[in-house]
Amino acid sequence: MNVDPRQLISGYFDDTLNENEHVRLTEWINANPANARQFADASLLHDRLRDELVVQATLTPEEVSGRPKLAPTRPWRIGRTAAVLSGIAAALVIVAMVWSGLGESPASAAEVELNRVIAASARAVDRTYRITVEEVALSRPPRERDRRPTGGGPEERRPPKPAMDNALLHVRGGHQFVLVRTTATGELFLTGSNGRSSWAIRPDGPVRVSSDRTSFSRDLPGHEQSMALTDTEEALQTLRKAYDIQVLPVETAPDDTSRSESSRLLVAVKKPGNRGPKRVEITYVVNTGRILQMRFVEMPYGPESLTLRLTLTDESDLGPSFFEHTFHHAPERAVEYEELP
Repeated sequence: MNVDPRQLISGYFDDTLNENEHVRLTEWINANPANARQFADASLLHDRLRDELVVQATLTPEEVSGRPKLAPTRPWRIGRTAAVLSGIAAALVIVAMVWSGLGESPASAAEVELNRVIAASARAVDRTYRITVEEVALSRPPRERDRRPTGGGPEERRPPKPAMDNALLHVRGGHQFVLVRTTATGELFLTGSNGRSSWAIRPDGPVRVSSDRTSFSRDLPGHEQSMALTDTEEALQTLRKAYDIQVLPVETAPDDTSRSESSRLLVAVKKPGNRGPKRVEITYVVNTGRILQMRFVEMPYGPESLTLRLTLTDESDLGPSFFEHTFHHAPERAVEYEELP
C-alpha cells in the first residue's frame, strides 16, 4: 500500500510512526535528493519556529510589559490573526515534540541534520574554499607501476603536482571546478573542468584540454574514494551510506548577538569495509544548513594519506565562463587537445 510521504512526515513530527512507517520514510528520503530537500525544508521551518519559542520563553514579565503596544487592530483582521496564531502555536508544539524525540534518538537527529545540510548544498551557488593540509602520512609503499616509465604517455608528461596546501578550490554544480595552486617558484598552476571537458594550465607550455571531464580532477584528493571534493552534494550522499553520523551541540561565538550564525559540528566515522577518509567533520550554520568548513581525516591520496580541511571563503557568482579554460589564459596561448580513445 502506497502511503503519502506528507503523511509520513507529519507522523514523524507527531511521533506516531510505527517501525515499518519509519523505515518507509527513511527509504523515501534516501530514494531521491528532491525528497531529502522536501524533508529538510520541513525541518528547517520547524527549526525557525523553535528559535522563536526559545526567544519568547526567555523574556521576563518586565520585558513583556515593556514592549511597545501594537496599534489597534481592525475588527475584520482579528479572526485571521487568531487563526494564524493558533497555527503557529500548533507548529511550536510539534517542534517541541520533534526535538524531544530527537534527543532520545541521536541517529534520527543526525539523519535529519545531514538531510538539511544536503538540501542547503543543493541550493548553493558558486563557492570558493581555501584548502589547508594539516598532516601528510605515507599510507602504503609506492607501487612498482608508480616508479617505472610508461613510454611518455600523457600522465608521464605532466609536471610534478604543486603542493595542495593553501590552494583555492572554486566549485559549481555539475562537477565544475577550478583548482588554483602555487608552484615552488611562486607561479600559478590551474586545473579545472566545465562539466564536459577538463583542462590544465601550467606556468609554461601549452594549455592541455581533455575530452574526459575527470582527467584533471585526479589532482584532487577523494576522486578514487567516492568523496569528490568537486561535488559536495555527492560527497554528502556518500556519508549517508558509508558512515556512522552524529551531531554535536550548537556552538555560538561569545560575541554573537544573534543565533543566525550559530554553528554545529556533524561528525561522520567510516564504517568497516568502506573506502574514503577515516573521519569527516562538517561545520555548518544551524539555521540554514550552509557549510562553513569540511575536514577530512586520513584521506587516501595515492600512496599518501592526508588530513585536510576546506574552509568557505566566498559564495559570489563567478560568472558564466569562469570554468572555461579560456577565461584563465591569453587568447594567443597554444592549446593541446586530448580525445578519449
